[in-house]
This record gives sequence, C-alpha cells and structure tokens, in this order.
Amino acid sequence: MALAAVGSLAGCKDESKGAAQAGVSATTADTAELAKSNAYITAANVGGRTFSNALDTYQQTIAPKLAKQKALSDYAVVPPLKVSQIQTRLQTAIALKGSIPELDQVARDFAAAIDAFVPVNNGLANYAESKGFLADGGAKAREGDAAYVASLSRVAEAETKFLDQIEARDERLVREAYEAAPEGSVERYRAGIILSGKKAMNEVVTVFTEPSNTAARQQFASHLDEMAGMVEKWDAAVRAKKPEGCAILQSRFNSVIAGGRKAVQNAEQGRFNRDAGAPPVGLQFEFSILQSNFASMINELNRPFSC
Repeated sequence: MALAAVGSLAGCKDESKGAAQAGVSATTADTAELAKSNAYITAANVGGRTFSNALDTYQQTIAPKLAKQKALSDYAVVPPLKVSQIQTRLQTAIALKGSIPELDQVARDFAAAIDAFVPVNNGLANYAESKGFLADGGAKAREGDAAYVASLSRVAEAETKFLDQIEARDERLVREAYEAAPEGSVERYRAGIILSGKKAMNEVVTVFTEPSNTAARQQFASHLDEMAGMVEKWDAAVRAKKPEGCAILQSRFNSVIAGGRKAVQNAEQGRFNRDAGAPPVGLQFEFSILQSNFASMINELNRPFSC
C-alpha cells in the first residue's frame, strides 16, 4: 500500500476591503494577479496528484501482469472526466489576464502534457470501462502499454513540477502574510494556523508508514501542538470582535488536530505496524480521513465570506 500526501493550497481572498487572506492588502493593480493565482490554486486543489498516483498504481498493479503475459482481472486508465476537469481548470487559469512568472511556464507545460495525454488515455478508456481486457485477454492493453506509460509519465512529471512550484509560492505568501500581520491579530493567527498545519502534514506519510520513526512522530505532534496553540489564540482574537466566534472554522481546525493526535496515539500503540497485523485498508481509510479534513479546512479558509 502506498500513501501519498496531497497538499491543499490556501490561496488569497479579494474581499470588499481588498484584503488578502492573511491580511496583506491587494491594490487594484494586484487584482488580475490575485484572480490568476487563485485560479491556479483551484486547478491544483481539483487535480491534486491525480496523474502521479495513477502512474504509481499502474506500475504496481497492471504493468507487472502485462509484462508477464498474465491474464488481467482489472485494468484502468485515468478517468476521462477527471482529466477534463483538471484540463479545463488549468486552461481557464492560463487564459486569465495577469502574469505570474513563477507559475505561468510550469502551468503551460502541464497543460501541454495533458493535451498530449488525452488522446492516448481516451483511446483506452472505453476498453477499460467496458472490461474489454476480459474479451481479448489484455491484448489491446499490452499493445498500448508503452505509449500509455510514456505519455502518463510525462504528464505526471509536469504535474509534479506545477504542484511543487505552486506549493512553494503558496507557503512563501502565507509566511509573508504572517510576518506582515500585526502581533495578536486574527490575520496573524490565521496564517500561523496554516503554516503549522502544513508543517504537520509534511510529516504525515512518515507517521503512517514508518511507525518506528519516533523522531518524525514527535515532530508531527509538536506541529499539531503549535497549531492548537494558534487556534486558541485565533479564537480569542475572533471573539474579541465577534462574541459568537466562528464555529465552522474552529471545527475545521480542530478536526485536523484531533485526527492527527489520534494518528500519533495509534502509531504509539502499534496499530500502524504491519508486522502486528495492522489492516492496510483501515490504515488507508484513517490516512484519507486526515487528508480530507485538512483539505476541508483549507477549502473553508478559501471561501469568499468565511469568517
């Protein structure tokens, strides 16, 4: 079982006061760049690591059977609808006015790789969905294997470059927003929550897949504690202005912290130790829930009128 961390990107807001998500002011001249940046982030969050994960799954489960001329009990390509969704979001972002040099070229390269992949993927999609491999013994899958893997590898590589670049920019902007926001402000704590949450999620795969790595687990727990402290301060700052607070965001924050702390406890108790019979499906489910909770947190932060 392979676990893959899927980052979610924070983005920036352009509300009536013209403030970015963590408090950095956005002038009229910045509006186009802000819209383009958020469109890129939407494309990244919609796609995640779809192509990289598809390549890993193909190479681990399908390629070995094709190479050994074994009968196929299953066969799949990247769902065309998912490819189309990513392609559309990416093309929309690229077409927007404004220029973001650190993202524009990797986005165009990614889009070009997808464009080249679409006909290759579509050529095998009906075959996969109709289980044609059961009728021909996998002949068409073997015939198209080399071209499919080559094209998927190129788009997966372009996807990785795009996501790595956008993640680096996203983290830089959140950190700059944190440092620019006044001490004790809602904006500063909000950005701090994102930063500490991202640091925790950078350790999450190790926590689940290397339960004996005590150092990584302790680092993960430390980042969760840092995040929890930021949430407490954020809540107090919010309630100082709005007594009812912001229940939806508080819930999103705490779901990530709670899930992470439960993972730490499970790792310490040996539940993630495969030698002890830890069920891979259960581990994958728990991992997916934590990732989903973090994505939900970021999505809520990105909502135009989120408190």
